[in-house]
Amino acid sequence: MGQHLQGEQRDQTWLLPPSIEDYVSAGNAVRVLEAFVEGLDLPALGIRTTPAATGRPAYAPASLLKLYLYGYLNRVRSSRELERLTHRNLEVIWLLRGLRPDHKTISEFRRHHKSAFRQVLRQFNLLCRELKLFGAELAALDGSVFKAVNSRERNFTLEKLGNLIALVDTGIERYLKELELADSQSAAAPLGGAESCGGTADDELRAKLARLQATRQRHEAMLQQLQEQGRTQASLVDADSRLMKKSTSHESTVGYNVQSIVDAAHHLIVEMEATTQGNDFGQLNAMARQAREQLGVEELTVVADAGYHSVADLREAEQQGIRAHVPEKHKARQQAGMFGKEAFHHDAEKDEYECPGGQRLTRHSDSEERGQKQHVYYNTQACAACALRPRRTSGRYRKLKHQEGQPWVQARIRERMKQQPEVYAQRKSLVEHPFGTIKFWWGQGAFLTRGLSSVQAEVSLSALACNLRRALNILGVETLLRHLGQRAQNA
Repeated sequence: MGQHLQGEQRDQTWLLPPSIEDYVSAGNAVRVLEAFVEGLDLPALGIRTTPAATGRPAYAPASLLKLYLYGYLNRVRSSRELERLTHRNLEVIWLLRGLRPDHKTISEFRRHHKSAFRQVLRQFNLLCRELKLFGAELAALDGSVFKAVNSRERNFTLEKLGNLIALVDTGIERYLKELELADSQSAAAPLGGAESCGGTADDELRAKLARLQATRQRHEAMLQQLQEQGRTQASLVDADSRLMKKSTSHESTVGYNVQSIVDAAHHLIVEMEATTQGNDFGQLNAMARQAREQLGVEELTVVADAGYHSVADLREAEQQGIRAHVPEKHKARQQAGMFGKEAFHHDAEKDEYECPGGQRLTRHSDSEERGQKQHVYYNTQACAACALRPRRTSGRYRKLKHQEGQPWVQARIRERMKQQPEVYAQRKSLVEHPFGTIKFWWGQGAFLTRGLSSVQAEVSLSALACNLRRALNILGVETLLRHLGQRAQNA
């Protein structure tokens, strides 16, 4: 024997060449993409399908949508890379029926249909609801920072601008002193050849001084603009991006805070939204309400970490049928062995707090924090004579604050979490799964486009690809194709 298998001759002419259909098996996932997109009502999603009456014939929007879904499903997001796939990838050649749009056409389709991708995600989630992939009982919420197309060097906060202006002032002062010294030395020097050399040095100093003064003017203008607009920072490349601190480290990055709410049954993303808010405070109710509407239920249990603990937001969520499991923020007092706020009982009838020592803390005044009215309670005389004061406060007396309606909201959530500790224990395993897939396994932790609306389009495509991959893994190609076929017949 002693021979290797030999391939066919590349210049061989075939009387009956193989069909493209032969290269895509019946169980290929690309057939699910084809059936799903063909079953969409694109005009209802905001995608214009009527071609222009004049000019060169345009590519069908359905073909370009299929290309984007295929790309994100296979970790390809760049329009140039997608263009290359249309030339060399047999699955893409089958999907697009041999069409080869250039990267400009591909990029323009995404730019002109930013909001449509979110609607496509919701249509796929509707398909998942029909297939009973959503449990619609428990959902987990969390946020993660995705990097924007903007470096930290091109982001300016009020503090950074103030420091830069002070640094430039120091440089200007130094150059002015050097110029003054050079002028005095030039005046004292005898007439001769050294004068021309000194003139060259003076010219260089004046040029550096002019550059610093121009830099100072730019920074001052930017600082004044931020103050007039009531903003705290500016990004020069992606104007919508913000400097944000990562929860997993002490580093900061310029990006977006992407909120994701995940159903517990199969870890499918119910809704994913890019925001410019640097933290998760106050974002639970809006995301939970969207999830409840998408799942078509009246009540929904939502778990989130302490970063979402906003009393006003939680109170509104409770009133709308959202059963929140959100712990209170861990206070420094509790870490130091002191009594936490939960050790003080609120008497709603008398509007007073009872401390662990049996004393009453009465309401004295109101304050305002983060736009919310705060009720303030304390008792200076009781704290001064209390033997438990070292465990209650490090100061002269303990002061408690709460927002309107806070005691009953916190008491209800605290009791709920005490009775069902297993619910909150699932949070990380639920919500971190899609984030880990998208950011680390698929390498999509940095955006390619600029602007909040464009970034939201990328987020929706990533979420759709993640859900599609989960559905393929759970049900398989055959089941999905069968259901899509039934939908097409019933339409």
